[in-house]
Amino acid sequence: MVPAGPPTESTVAALGDLLAPDDVIIDGGNTNFHDDVRRAQTLAARRIHYVDAGTSGGIWGLQEGYCLMVGGEADVCRRLEPIFLTLAPEGGYLRVGDHGAGHYVKMVHNAIEYGLMQAYAEGFHLMHDSDYKIDLPAVASLWLHGSVVRSWLLELTA
Repeated sequence: MVPAGPPTESTVAALGDLLAPDDVIIDGGNTNFHDDVRRAQTLAARRIHYVDAGTSGGIWGLQEGYCLMVGGEADVCRRLEPIFLTLAPEGGYLRVGDHGAGHYVKMVHNAIEYGLMQAYAEGFHLMHDSDYKIDLPAVASLWLHGSVVRSWLLELTA
């Protein structure tokens, strides 16, 4: 779990020089999925395995739980599954495909998240700027009870 980009690149390179065949590097940051594919191929030449794990839950992960979207070789992920199942809440882990798939699914997840936040922002902006004196926190709280737009992001808004 190091920042994406040069810090991850240098860490993976350093570990690649230290590890033995059949060892595994797990990248749990927000790496670009194209980098995952390249790193996996480079490490495979040394018979070192690479797994990418997209993680959702942010700073609230300890309280709210989080999910793991994992990419890598099926047999390697199966071998590591006890780790992922221990870390994630029940139903919060899935191997989503080969190298890069975990971070790819996380990237799409982030796009959906940002789209939802934009939609909430625009809706609340409309209510705020209207001629009505709408209690926005009360509306956000109301929508948490049975509304089709309820979500954890709306909980944070409320």
